[in-house]
Amino acid sequence: MSTRRKRVEYFYDVAKEMQINQYLKNLKENTLFIYSPTSLKKIKIDNKYIIKENWHNISKDIKKIENYIEKLDGIDKVISFGGGSTIDIGKYISYKLNTEYICIPSMLSTNSYSTNKVALIDNDKKITLQAKMPDKIIIDNDVLKLSKNENLYGLADVLSIYTALYDWKIANEDINEKINENIYNQANTLLYEVLQFINNNSFDNIIENNIELFKFIGIAGYITNLYGTGRPESGSEHIMAKEIEQNIDIPHGMSVSVGILLMSLVQKRFSNSIYNAITKMKIFENCKKYGLTKEIIKKSFLNLVPRKDRYSIINRYYKNVQLKNENIIKFFEIIEGI
Repeated sequence: MSTRRKRVEYFYDVAKEMQINQYLKNLKENTLFIYSPTSLKKIKIDNKYIIKENWHNISKDIKKIENYIEKLDGIDKVISFGGGSTIDIGKYISYKLNTEYICIPSMLSTNSYSTNKVALIDNDKKITLQAKMPDKIIIDNDVLKLSKNENLYGLADVLSIYTALYDWKIANEDINEKINENIYNQANTLLYEVLQFINNNSFDNIIENNIELFKFIGIAGYITNLYGTGRPESGSEHIMAKEIEQNIDIPHGMSVSVGILLMSLVQKRFSNSIYNAITKMKIFENCKKYGLTKEIIKKSFLNLVPRKDRYSIINRYYKNVQLKNENIIKFFEIIEGI
């Protein structure tokens, strides 16, 4: 069986298409059901075995989560229903309790449903922690259709492979970080499959094809699991995205897209194919709604420093103020057309 086929088979084994309401109705185990308020409006829950918990009440603060876990008793199963934050909290609680974990994404804005890592908060800083891979992922196409625009944000974590793999090459050249050719080639193949998918379909066809989006976004996350770190899809563009997210609450796919375009300029390999894909998906359409301004982008870029555990193009040029200014000017000239 080919490597590509094995990756797809994983999702066929774990992911199940079904209606959420029917699944929840039939549960007989004591279940902690963590949800996002906006997502809960999309379904009905009528089951005495289910303990509902708004993820905002738990929060992403690791200390609050640990305190919440200490109070739990007799939980047989943990379910997350929502976006990335809801999924991260569910994955972590399930990992700590060593219980079965079911992931029900209400949108495909991140690939968090296919990784064993979570992004939580410790002393006001984002940290990455070990968590649990879902034992089952439930896909309710009718529910996903209610978050069409948000679903496209997840593709940014596939397009980021473009800049991330080049950063990996730079790390190999500068500090002799070994490149896993198998993982590198899997990621690169996936990137061009997604670019071909975007190029060959209209916006309406892309936004309606939730199963294909689920597969692409999920496989990108699963490749990082196979490698053990986010290196195949997370480089300088994600460092830039994290800097933006420290300043404003913004969809991850939007901040990553800024990072991809900007860092590809710094890498001196700006790609029209990547630019056209981001443009076609209208990822920057709601910049004003989320407060993404030129000032925020410029501030984030000029303050950029290397990540200790992820060598990238930033390590080479972060002290070069002239280069930073030249590239931020180029970037703003480019996005004026979006």
